[in-house]
Amino acid sequence: MEFAKLQPDLQQWIRDAVTNGQQLSVMMDALLKAGYQPAISQAVEQCIADYGISSQRPVSPLTPSNDSHTSKSRTSDSSSGESRTIGTNPQVDAGSRFRFFNPAKNGIDLGDRQVEILLALKHPNVVLIGNLLSDAECDGLIAMSRSQLTPSRVVNSERGTYDLGQARTSAGTYFKRAENPLIAGIESRISRLLGVPESRGEPLQILHYQAGAEYRPHYDFFNPERPGNKGVLSMGGQRVGTLIMYLNSVEAGGSTVFPRVGLDVLPKKGCGLFFSYANEQGDLDHQTLHAGSPVISGEKWIATKWLRVHDYVSSST
Repeated sequence: MEFAKLQPDLQQWIRDAVTNGQQLSVMMDALLKAGYQPAISQAVEQCIADYGISSQRPVSPLTPSNDSHTSKSRTSDSSSGESRTIGTNPQVDAGSRFRFFNPAKNGIDLGDRQVEILLALKHPNVVLIGNLLSDAECDGLIAMSRSQLTPSRVVNSERGTYDLGQARTSAGTYFKRAENPLIAGIESRISRLLGVPESRGEPLQILHYQAGAEYRPHYDFFNPERPGNKGVLSMGGQRVGTLIMYLNSVEAGGSTVFPRVGLDVLPKKGCGLFFSYANEQGDLDHQTLHAGSPVISGEKWIATKWLRVHDYVSSST
């Protein structure tokens, strides 16, 4: 099997793994688990030969790249963070890919669903994804959340308490990781889309905004200099990315607004909005200031998955 004859996405995934120094055995294990035949080893070995990396040389697990020290021989810079997945989640350290998600194709086959890339912004890194959830999945999430809603709270960055306030006037609930088949299926799809282990995700949160409800401009990351954020940061490190999934199409208002870049994303049922804002080195992108604009007419339902730089650990998971 020749490397040049592989699908472009698969070629890119192999190149990314090779240029990051991944071992042949680890790459083959991920490919075989994803359903590829053993003959694909020939293509992987061709790629290794082209990039001058010996398959016999022991290497460390992948680590996030440093832009200022990236080898000039690379034709695929891992700091660009193009997320490549092949069926099941490849055994690649997703920490190196949290910073950016830049899909190379307009459509991505996730196995159980074909999604569409509708918008891609590089700075800040914002990607709008169509057809991420089915109507039935959206309706199911809403139905099992209605009776569990409580007023939304925010973390007090000084005291570490979870407070009510006028800045966030939605109601919400959450579901533990893989709590039921519906949640498990959606979380698995998110992992395949972004190339991020499911263990890095916080519990899926469902939010309901009635007419007039909003979430004023804020950041999703936690300021590490604030004493009240110590507790939330101990649960898996910094938040690095957010995926908002729109569970209904709002009649008027309810958009996701990025005021510093003039971007206004209107909620459409089944679509997902991903944006990243931090990496393992602690760099934070303040261009990701965002808000949920007030619902003018109707109601708004969303599901939110926040991603951490390390495995999320909490008594609620």
